Amino acid sequence: MYYARVIGNIVSTIKYKGLKGKKIQVIQPVDMETGKDSGDFLVALDATSSGVGDMIGYEDGAEATWAFEEDDVPVDASIIAIIDKINITG
Repeated sequence: MYYARVIGNIVSTIKYKGLKGKKIQVIQPVDMETGKDSGDFLVALDATSSGVGDMIGYEDGAEATWAFEEDDVPVDASIIAIIDKINITG
């Protein structure tokens, strides 16, 4: 799992049948060691009910489709967790 912050959403009235009823978010990967943005933003399909400003966990690649196992979903990244609290010790 990778970590990011939701920075926006996408509204699409016409989309592939496997995407109907699913929320599309724009996410910014975050480096958990520094807490700073890391790399370019991504477009991700939301398997949770996250909103702008939420810290989230996401998967990319083939694993991204697993969150929607019953649906035929063409996706490169999926939001799979909303992160409530982060504790880093050491």
